Amino acid sequence: TEEVMSIYYSFGLREEWLSNFLLYGEGWLKDNTLGPYQLKALVRYLKEAELLNREKRPTPLFYRLSELLKEGKTSLIWQVVWVNLCVNSPLFSWYVKRVPWGEKFKKTEIVKLLKEEKNLAERTARNAVNSLTNTFENSPLGEWFGKRAGKGEYLKEGLKNLSPELLSYLLKKLNLEAREESFEKVRELLGVSLYEFASSLILVGENEKRLWEGVNIGESS
Repeated sequence: TEEVMSIYYSFGLREEWLSNFLLYGEGWLKDNTLGPYQLKALVRYLKEAELLNREKRPTPLFYRLSELLKEGKTSLIWQVVWVNLCVNSPLFSWYVKRVPWGEKFKKTEIVKLLKEEKNLAERTARNAVNSLTNTFENSPLGEWFGKRAGKGEYLKEGLKNLSPELLSYLLKKLNLEAREESFEKVRELLGVSLYEFASSLILVGENEKRLWEGVNIGESS
């Protein structure tokens, strides 16, 4: 558990890193200004986001999100990345399950909770939480899932608007039926209301499903 929680070296996933990777692909991973530990952390994030496979090659989802970046669909890109991190990363999975939606939390409290529940050293727990909060502060994810709410405080607010494109991806990702019984799974990951979920569910159609054709599920390491 210590090793699993230390894999990001306290670095978060930054917006500029993901944008550069989606724009320039493998070439940018070989020629950039990142330090060695920053690069190691980024590669781990990209694998857990299912944008790199085990051989560190771009996945079909990488190419799809690259297309969405050219279309300016930044929010959708980051929300898909969030879903995959929560499914594949022990740290993000723990956070999304253990920190309540709609509540403020102190960074020190989360460090203590993670340390106790995962039986971690203080430094390991602190570095892991730093990875979370650095991700929130340096990417759009903070707006929805960890907004700064004062000194050392954050708000886990959740999505207020659930696009049919994201819901379609999530149903495919979790192998869920398009019905209201799927709500609890979706709420756990995104913090959406039942009304927002139902409204989006009505709009999920063939166009949204075709958007994810050819995207393999479970490409992470």
